[in-house]
Amino acid sequence: MKDQLTSRERVRIALQHQEPDRVPYAIGGGPYGIVDDLYFRLLEHLQLGAPVAPFRQYHNISYQDDRLWQALGTDIRYVYPAASPTSPSRVGATPDQLFDALGQPWVRALPYYYAGPGLLRQAQGVADIDRLVTWPDPDAPHWTTGVRERAKWLRETTDCWIAARMVASHGPFQTACDLRGTEQFLVDMLDEPEFAETLLDRITTLYAQLLRNYLLACGPYIDMVELPGDDYAGNTSLIISPRLFRTLILPALKRLVTVAKEVRPDLVVMLHSDGAITPLLPDLISIGVDVIHPLEPLPAMDLAAIKAEFGDQVSFMGGVDISHAMRGARADVAAEVQRRIRQLAPGGGYILTPANHLQADVPAENVVELVEAARRFGHYPLT
Repeated sequence: MKDQLTSRERVRIALQHQEPDRVPYAIGGGPYGIVDDLYFRLLEHLQLGAPVAPFRQYHNISYQDDRLWQALGTDIRYVYPAASPTSPSRVGATPDQLFDALGQPWVRALPYYYAGPGLLRQAQGVADIDRLVTWPDPDAPHWTTGVRERAKWLRETTDCWIAARMVASHGPFQTACDLRGTEQFLVDMLDEPEFAETLLDRITTLYAQLLRNYLLACGPYIDMVELPGDDYAGNTSLIISPRLFRTLILPALKRLVTVAKEVRPDLVVMLHSDGAITPLLPDLISIGVDVIHPLEPLPAMDLAAIKAEFGDQVSFMGGVDISHAMRGARADVAAEVQRRIRQLAPGGGYILTPANHLQADVPAENVVELVEAARRFGHYPLT
């Protein structure tokens, strides 16, 4: 069946909780990209030629190739910040030792990079936060170099829904965990609430101004923005209590949502949060989050029940299992796509995406099957 709508119209209608011509699908966003190894194999598989220049360094997801998104027929295209304060940007004494703009060390264990020992792991009080962390100037122009030009180009040359990728990969909570150490910051939230609140405030203040400047640079050309991703749950339950979340974390998230809506009241706001986050969905909805990714397919996450309870209040992206189905046979991918469409797509309010980044253990042909299955099974009315 031939598409009847443009990608931009299709996503807009879906996010208005209506049924467009088919379920929109996307790959390449901040929390559901393609690792470099798989990108190179997809170029070869689809005969697209040489790689484009990477849009960032010291990452294992380094490419935004519009030729690939065109070949896969994805409904969303992406703008990205020119730099991020929590991305490795400076090499230390050895090639495997890196630092971000905060001064936080990162470790290279190819193909991955991860936060090293936290800058604040030995901090003794609130004064150490500003003594040990380098808080960069969010108004410096290098954060948004080229942003407006790419956003304008995408608006003028494509009919896709345009999303601004997150200004930092980790949100206030996870950045605090990087700087302090996860276990210690969880203890701080209980035993040293002033320290925890001050650190969260410093991070959120930085991110809020970066976000404001980023969105002003994007201007009228984008349709959606991704907030920095924050994970509050494991595979079976929350890692912090709802009370602590509402007391310390939710106000930080609300500040970021408020900034986005102040700059563009019509802007769609998406938040990525892995794990079994069902108890927090009403809170996220209450502060104005419009779209939630990824609805990770876990035994503790009843996706059909979540859709039934919250599907008229918020939209969803994700659902597609990357740990088993995407690594399996093409038939496994097709079955997974059909299952998620049946669970999450009725009535609109759903964009099909992987539940996280597609890793190096995913065959290139399975990525093609993902989008082909989305087209086979995703046309409305669903059968």
